[in-house]
Amino acid sequence: MNVAMKRALWLGIGLCLPWGLATSVAAADNTGWIAAPPSQDIMPDADWVTLFDQSKPLADRQHMLANLEQSPGLKDDPEDLYRLGSLYHMGEHAPGSPVQEDPVKATLYLGNAALHGSTLAMAKMAELKLAAGQYREAMNWAQIYSHYALMSPASQGTATESYAAELVDRIKDKIDQSVMPAVMADVNSFVAQHDADIRLGMAREQAREHHTPKTPKHYYVGPLGSRASDSGIADYMLVFNADGTVATMLLIDAVPRPNIGTTMRSYAASMTLKPQDNQRPRYAWVPVLLGNHEYRMDSAHGG
Repeated sequence: MNVAMKRALWLGIGLCLPWGLATSVAAADNTGWIAAPPSQDIMPDADWVTLFDQSKPLADRQHMLANLEQSPGLKDDPEDLYRLGSLYHMGEHAPGSPVQEDPVKATLYLGNAALHGSTLAMAKMAELKLAAGQYREAMNWAQIYSHYALMSPASQGTATESYAAELVDRIKDKIDQSVMPAVMADVNSFVAQHDADIRLGMAREQAREHHTPKTPKHYYVGPLGSRASDSGIADYMLVFNADGTVATMLLIDAVPRPNIGTTMRSYAASMTLKPQDNQRPRYAWVPVLLGNHEYRMDSAHGG
């Protein structure tokens, strides 16, 4: 990405935060990254699969979900907050979902996941605000996402960079360019206030143990004569056979539109884990980014 684009990705507007956060004090290494123990799942991946199992009574599945939402540790767990926000964003559009689409809950959970270090939640907040016509807040979240998602040199020239640029491009035509001189101060203020909490959450997610599926496929090729697919994010919960192939694939969420999940379906289905001797199922929550016709698994969640 060129310098002009990198600067453009920093443009944003002030936004309303769902919950206030006190700045955390944590030890950082010489790269600026905070050393932190991994966070623990509040609800196991197997239970997330059960939530979508239509052979189970809906009341039982909704009870499982209510227990998660009432968990005291939820407010500090970016991964489960992100999952809940994604669940309520997609709602009934996800096959087997136990809930209806709820933009208020989606915004609440994704906003707080973002404040606790989930970069994908930052992107989804931008998508939600854009869909709601709240263009200034959408731009703000898009710039915050770009700042944190592109910190790693490994993100340069990837689907992450392409998606971030495309997200900003979709928003910039919706806002008055005259507000841009005030934007940098707003974004800088946000980063100064919440950077420690966000970095701590990012470090905890990176340290979390996840199954890391592999796939040889990296590029999207649409039908001959079709329009190129938009950039986007799709979240899947995958269950793996003992031989490492995908046994069950559940679409949990997709932005900016549900059909992005269909576009990425073959990519998710091609993922594999190393074979194992026992027959115990293995699970992986896998968010996939599509940008510049290239797929990329988010490293904090799936690989």
